[in-house]
Amino acid sequence: MIDQIEDTQVVRDLMKNKIIFTLVAIAIILIVSKLILNILKRLINKLLEGKAVQKSSLNQNKVNTISSAIYSVIRVVVIFIAITLILDVFGINTSTLIATAGVGGVALALGTQTIIEDFIKGILIIVDDKIRVGEWIKVAGIEGEVEDLDFRVTKVRDFNGSLHIIPNSQITSVQNFNRGEMIADTTFSVSYDTPLDEIKDMVGDISMKLANKEENKGLFIEKFKIFEINSLEAFSYKVRITATVKDGEQWQIGRQAREMIKYEMEKRKIKSALVEYEENEEI
Repeated sequence: MIDQIEDTQVVRDLMKNKIIFTLVAIAIILIVSKLILNILKRLINKLLEGKAVQKSSLNQNKVNTISSAIYSVIRVVVIFIAITLILDVFGINTSTLIATAGVGGVALALGTQTIIEDFIKGILIIVDDKIRVGEWIKVAGIEGEVEDLDFRVTKVRDFNGSLHIIPNSQITSVQNFNRGEMIADTTFSVSYDTPLDEIKDMVGDISMKLANKEENKGLFIEKFKIFEINSLEAFSYKVRITATVKDGEQWQIGRQAREMIKYEMEKRKIKSALVEYEENEEI
């Protein structure tokens, strides 16, 4: 009888110790998981803020969005590991669960490979500040203005008004026309009987007039000047002029320059290659 009581007490003590052990183990797993998540969250925020917030184009909202997206993925992984460890503590065989999750994960990864690639590339594009809404860019063979940018796609509206929705995974290189100083240039032809000094004088006048226009104040970094004689044709030579302007202004400055060249050539009675060619044809 006494032995039975002692055996029962031993069992109770063992059960009590096992329950305590299990509770302590679960508590440790939960605490460690929480600490890991907190550390990773702070690390993600620190890395993103250190790289992105210093760039004026990336506001805190964008950084928070990226941080939340990355943290959500990590949180799912940590929670899955924690649940697996807790089940292990209870003596439940988790190998089948892990194997099932592994197979399911592989299938999911294969099925959503492009989406995952779009997502990761979108994060990198935003963090690296490669593209901003409102900029004129050329990506994946499409040139136009960026209308929207998110984790999956970049929306670009071209000059004709068509909207192109480009998956971020297709963006391998970016040609950005709104970063730093830009070159405005134009080329025009004049007949050989036009002295080069007269062309230089005409370009000088055009340069001054364009720079002094009210709407162009502050746009020029360097005024127009002759860059080169572009080519020597049968009845004319081509002149290329260039100017350095603020980003995004190169196209409208180029249009103004071509218009003013036409006016000046008419005013100075400077012949173009076409006129010279037609005159020779008549002869």
